[in-house]
Amino acid sequence: MAWNTTGALGGATPSGSWNTSSYPSNWNNHPCPDGYRLPTNTEFQNLINGSTVSRGGGWNSSDYGYIKFTSGSNSVEFPAVGGRDTSGTLYDAGAHGRYWSSVTYTSNTNSAYSLYFNSGSLNVSGNNKQYGRSVRCVR
Repeated sequence: MAWNTTGALGGATPSGSWNTSSYPSNWNNHPCPDGYRLPTNTEFQNLINGSTVSRGGGWNSSDYGYIKFTSGSNSVEFPAVGGRDTSGTLYDAGAHGRYWSSVTYTSNTNSAYSLYFNSGSLNVSGNNKQYGRSVRCVR
């Protein structure tokens, strides 16, 4: 399912939208394909704590930044693709990365944890579920 890659959406929904409500009730398993799921906030934190973290790229819209987690001979990269605000406007492309977890943020059911990073910061924090964040599905 892909959104437009630039500019505002003008009220559009993604092709093949997995949930049309403002606050998805089936947040834990979707939008991942069968057999996959969103990682938990604890899994993201364990990735941060158990890996060597490196950064690459220019951290701007013409040379996207990325973060790389390495543990032994294994590594995984996350590009800084930005996000979308509640109006659908793309922002921070190339400079920030935000990836959803499957876990509701504390007692606020309208928010969930996400992995956040930029050229100098890295953490797991809460965000409103109405924001467009990237997903990285795991088995």
